Formats: sequence, C-alpha cells, structure tokens
Amino acid sequence: MTATNIGIFTLLCALLIVLCLLMLLWPLLRGRSAAGDIRRSRYALHATILEELDDDLRNGRLSQDDFEAAKQEAEARLVAEVGRADASSAQQKTLPANKIALILAIVLPLAAAGLYFKIGTPAALDPSTHQSPNIGPAEVDSMVKKLEARMALEPNDTAGWLMLARSYRAQARYAEAAQAYEKSWPLLEKDPGELARFAGVLAIENNGFTGRPTELLVKSLDLNASEPDALMLAGSAAVERGDYASAIRWWKQLLALLDPGSEDEVWLQGEIRTLQDRQASSPTAAAHP
Repeated sequence: MTATNIGIFTLLCALLIVLCLLMLLWPLLRGRSAAGDIRRSRYALHATILEELDDDLRNGRLSQDDFEAAKQEAEARLVAEVGRADASSAQQKTLPANKIALILAIVLPLAAAGLYFKIGTPAALDPSTHQSPNIGPAEVDSMVKKLEARMALEPNDTAGWLMLARSYRAQARYAEAAQAYEKSWPLLEKDPGELARFAGVLAIENNGFTGRPTELLVKSLDLNASEPDALMLAGSAAVERGDYASAIRWWKQLLALLDPGSEDEVWLQGEIRTLQDRQASSPTAAAHP
C-alpha cells in the first residue's frame, strides 16, 4: 500500500466514522430540542387564542368579564401544558443529550481504532513493512508472455507496447524492445525519458550512437534539457566520437542532478576526471559543442 493509498484509506475511514456519528447523534440532538419545540408550539397556540379573544371582545361577542375569564383559563392551560412537556423530557433523559452526544463522539472513534489495532492488521498501514514479491525469471517470462498475447489481440494499444518495450529492455532483448518502442511512438515522442531509453536500446542494437540514437537524444534534450538518461547517453555518444569536451559538459550537467556523496556521483566524477586526463594528453581531440 503506497502513501497515497494509505491517505485515501484513512480519509474514507474518517468519513465513515463521521457518517455513523451523524446518524447516531442526530436523533439525540433532535430529542434535546423536542421540549423546546413543544413549548414554542404551545406559545404560538396561546398567542392565536389571545388574538381571537381580543377580536371577540372588539366585536362584542364577549363581555369584558368573559374575556378576562377566558384569558386566565388560556394562560393556566399554557402553564400546565408547558410544564408537562418539560417533565416528560426530563423523564426520558437520565443524562443531558449534549453529554451523551459528546461521549459518543469521543468513545466511538477510539473504540473503532482500538478494535482495529487489537484484531486488525495495523502494520499494513506502514509502507516500510511492505516488501516486493520475490519474482524470479520464470515469473517475469510468464508475465511478458501474457502481455505479448494481449498485444496480439490489441495491436493499437500504445500503452501496452510501451510496457512491453520496457519489459524487453529489462530482459536485454534489445531488438524486440526497439520494435515495441516503435509501436508505442505516439506516447514515446513526448516523453524525454523514454526517448532517451529508446536511444540507448538502439545504440546497443546498432553498436553505436550514429544516426537514429543521436536524433532521439537530441529530441529528448529539446523536451527536457535536464533529463538524466539523455545527459548520460549524450556524454557516452560524445565519448564514442572522441568529443571529450562535450562529454565532460554533458556529464557535469548530470553531476549537478545527482545526490551529493552517492555512488552515482562518485562514479561519474571518476569518469569525468578520466576524460579530463585524456583531453589533457590529447590536445587535438575534437571539441564540438
């Protein structure tokens, strides 16, 4: 599981917990306001009754004494009904709803996490615990054959051809890799790294960088002047034609991209020193830009 997958997994778990909490807490929070809702409805009804009584008094349907008596009766009924609503709400809850909601909001996620760490596989969340499967040559051959069979059925799948080219290259099957790279050209032509690796495959197959390999390296560096594989192979091509100055220039540019103190940096520094010694001992060596 990659770091991205772990992040997605954690986010999904958090969303599910929030959803569960909302489903559990909503009825509690609604229950907490039930008494208030009853009181508001009773007050609204009481206001309506008073308006009707006022209207009856103005229009002579009630005398002043009858009005006062009806008003007192309405107020007494309001007090009694609101009191019953409060008492009913108090009987239904042994704890305030907000406290129950808070307890659930804290305890439920902790309980879920504890249960997972108790009976689940928390180590699966640590990328450092994952190891690549032990794939041997036989397994690789099997996968390549399956990919070959798929490409026979889907010859227009450029992404499949690029994958097959990489597989052939890893198996040192350079002639087949070159053919697969050609068939993946629509994807290849805008990828500086793959262009450089295609150039390397052709250089091995053709025993040199003359012609198409050099053209591919030029195209790769036009797309990305800091493409490491292209810089490395451009230096090798320059060495092949005796152009030590250009080789040193390409490799120094590559050197700036390497981690200080890494094996690659140490090795490349040694190669550059070797070329500088050759250049010093052969002042007539070609130095094309």
